[in-house]
Amino acid sequence: MNAIPLGGAVTLLVLLPNLAAVFFPPRKQLEKPGKPDPKQLQLFTVLERIGQVACFVLPFFYRLAFSSVIRGIALAVMALVLAVYYAGWVRYLVLGQDEALFYRPLLGIPLPMAVMPVLYFLAAALLLGSFWLLLAAILLGVGHIQVTRMNAPGD
Repeated sequence: MNAIPLGGAVTLLVLLPNLAAVFFPPRKQLEKPGKPDPKQLQLFTVLERIGQVACFVLPFFYRLAFSSVIRGIALAVMALVLAVYYAGWVRYLVLGQDEALFYRPLLGIPLPMAVMPVLYFLAAALLLGSFWLLLAAILLGVGHIQVTRMNAPGD
């Protein structure tokens, strides 16, 4: 058997650490020096939300298959990216639930808490063999990374 009906695990694994924000909300809120352009923010937020919904829902319609080298590599990339994403959440919890930690580089990666989920879903599109998930991940990337950048504290 080379396919199992657990495509939804892709979504659940990336959402799981977000429960930390529910149970451990930021103790220190960001002071944002300026406000982003509302029209630009609205546009990118719409793209982000469309991408999020599609990325969260689509995997439930696929079976995990490990029948090729490409899919094996995609799974390895997903595991590595997820480990970095989880490390970002651990950093947030251990260092006092400071909202600014969501924006600080991790392992040299800028905006890691926005970039890692996008990379994860791009790799998931390969693992699941889903063109639609690939498109959703691209929308998520355009929206989520830009919204995060626009809301990031100034240096």
